[in-house]
Amino acid sequence: MNIRRSIRIIFRSKTYSLLNIVGLAIGITSAALIFLWVESKVNFNKAIPNSRNIYVSAYHYYPGSGECITSFESNNLLAKALDDDFPEVKSCARYNSETLVFVPENTTNSFEEKGAYADSSLFNMIGMEFIYGDISYVFEPQYSIILSRSMARKIYGNENPIGKGLVNEGAIYQVTGVFEDMPDNTSFQFEWLIPFRIMEQKVKKVFDIGEWGASWLHTYVELEPGVDLKLLNDKLDKLSFLKAGPTYKSFHIFLYPLNRMLLYGQYKNGVETGGGYIKTVSLFFLIGVLILLIACINFMNLSTARSQKRALEVGVRKTFGTKRKYLIRQFLVESGLITSIALLLSVGLIWLSLPLFNEFIGVRLSFSLLNPTIVIGLLVIGLFCTFLAGSYPALYLSSYNPLATLKMQKVSKGGSAAWIRQGLVVFQFTMAFILICSTFVIYLQIQLIQKRDIGIVKDNLVSFSVTAELYNSSSAVLNELRNTGVVEKCGFSANQILNSSMKTNPWVWNGKDPEDDAYVSVNFVSEGLIGAAGIKLIDGTDIDPTKKNNKGEAGVLINETLAKRMGKEGRIGGQIGQSAERKWEIVGIMKDFVFDDFYAIEPASALFFYDPKRTNLLFVRLKPDIETYKAIGQVQTVLRSFTPYHAFEPTFMTDDFDRLFENEHLVEKLSALFAVLAIFISCLGLLGLSAFSAEQRTKEIGIRKVLGAKIIDILFLLGKAYMVLLLISFVIGIPVSLYAGTRYLKDYAYRIVLSWNIFVGVALLITLIALLTVSFQSLKAAIANPVKSIKTE
Repeated sequence: MNIRRSIRIIFRSKTYSLLNIVGLAIGITSAALIFLWVESKVNFNKAIPNSRNIYVSAYHYYPGSGECITSFESNNLLAKALDDDFPEVKSCARYNSETLVFVPENTTNSFEEKGAYADSSLFNMIGMEFIYGDISYVFEPQYSIILSRSMARKIYGNENPIGKGLVNEGAIYQVTGVFEDMPDNTSFQFEWLIPFRIMEQKVKKVFDIGEWGASWLHTYVELEPGVDLKLLNDKLDKLSFLKAGPTYKSFHIFLYPLNRMLLYGQYKNGVETGGGYIKTVSLFFLIGVLILLIACINFMNLSTARSQKRALEVGVRKTFGTKRKYLIRQFLVESGLITSIALLLSVGLIWLSLPLFNEFIGVRLSFSLLNPTIVIGLLVIGLFCTFLAGSYPALYLSSYNPLATLKMQKVSKGGSAAWIRQGLVVFQFTMAFILICSTFVIYLQIQLIQKRDIGIVKDNLVSFSVTAELYNSSSAVLNELRNTGVVEKCGFSANQILNSSMKTNPWVWNGKDPEDDAYVSVNFVSEGLIGAAGIKLIDGTDIDPTKKNNKGEAGVLINETLAKRMGKEGRIGGQIGQSAERKWEIVGIMKDFVFDDFYAIEPASALFFYDPKRTNLLFVRLKPDIETYKAIGQVQTVLRSFTPYHAFEPTFMTDDFDRLFENEHLVEKLSALFAVLAIFISCLGLLGLSAFSAEQRTKEIGIRKVLGAKIIDILFLLGKAYMVLLLISFVIGIPVSLYAGTRYLKDYAYRIVLSWNIFVGVALLITLIALLTVSFQSLKAAIANPVKSIKTE
């Protein structure tokens, strides 16, 4: 084995070596970026020291209709019951995340940060490290708050913030601790924590938190080591029934492993599907492997295509007694050297591209050669490429018969190597075709949903968080806003219009089908809310707080879907309630609007109560002919006149809507990026093969030109073989893409129809790119001087 000889051989063919190195480097870089992302998802929550013993509470609910609903939420009573009655449980922590605006005491600065209300037991459960403050004391003061290092530094710089005050909605929270920032790759992303008892006080104003059926928070549970989860879940199964009686016999509580939550936490009819985010992760792991395969195929193709130039070398060395195993080793060394150079180049490319990649997909991946996992991963990729890319050329070239090769008979026939080369080209472009088709399917599906008429007008709709002063003076606030001249309509709401966090059951009305036990999504609103959201009334009127029944309650609004469920009672003047003793009169029927599941063909049932004091958001529709930020400034002025200490940062409905499709957009972006890279790497190989083909047929081209062939004829001659290969790849790729697209779309009730336009368009695009690639070398050969090309030595 002579490494210097291998280096000389590599640098002797600079063009082909460069194509191999660049193709492999781009392939390794692409695959490495994908694998970094895959690794971050596979290891999600594993940065928490004891994550394997931490679980999240969930429940199955079996309504009378028979379909099971699974929710990863719990009621307020579960944590205490687990602590008191289950020795298997080491600790429990209630948790509810929220984004709040804080104003440092005696200042006018405001800081909007995501945080959570939690029990102090969470600190040790997830391994929080404190910089300032006593872990056993920080939640003792009634209104206490602890901050992350980043938030403390943002507000107070390098000053110790202990004892400082932060104002939120009139309450002054005392800073009692500062903790190290939580790792990015966990479920616990918060900049502040406030005792959960404060959240209890807030929620009590909205509904009875002592109900076992009122699920609105997360309960995290740490078990003692060695606990049998199945046996514990069997004990938990009837807990609601045992604690609250027969009313809750259809609620079945269970614990689910935190480490599995992201990837596998998907249920259908009470059964874990084995799917979830793991499908996306598996898809991109496969794409990473395919990108590596495509890059290795370039190496194999170019190596076997240039076999004639190496044939004499092999023949001579075999004649002088070199054994085949030494030749195989030599070719693998050459492959290893090229792969090593490509690997070193890819390390630099990863460093350069990672910040752009993070920004592109909205994550914070890190790359460090001090991380053993990353180093081992790169070495595995290098060995994979070395043996995959180098094995076939090594076995093929070392198999030449020395007598035949010295007479130039073996390689002149091409034979099996040419067929394998063509098959590999077909494989490359088939994979590229499938990736690009998949990208288009995902893009078109997202566009279908985003252009769907959801019954809500998103443009110019802005929301603000609500303070106690605002909802206590709701009528005055609404009147002041309407008088600004920049507001078209406005109203208060308990929930985001696009999401419903309150689904309740059962409901009763006259003539109800006994089998109908489906949920109804409930919202608490003020007058003007449906107008601000752009929801249309098809019958009746908006909620009018001045018109009340004999119990002092305003009427309710229902949507079309609920009206149809109610049959004859689903009309203006009809009544609906949660018991026969307490019902509300229907004053208006809203046109259906889509919320929660934007892929559903028919929206869910919705019911709106009048109750501004239970609201959390103010929705304002701005007039379209006024500059947006000027209008927002006037709205903020009005709101601050009621609550001077609050910043009132706006949230645009269009942004909220886009955030609902973050996962789909991520899949679309990654698919598009790596589809482009796949076609680029494939074209690098095609460029090398076309250059070699033109070089091999130099004399033939010269003779044809002398005999009168035109440039276009030469281009057709050199390109037609590749066009046939592309056609074969399309024939294979279309049914595979159709199958993959159908599988992807089957999870969506509201979906696009796959048409031939997608496949034909992608085929034409790839054909155009391939033609441009091949034509670059073919044109050089076609315009060359024929006298030089046919001149003999």
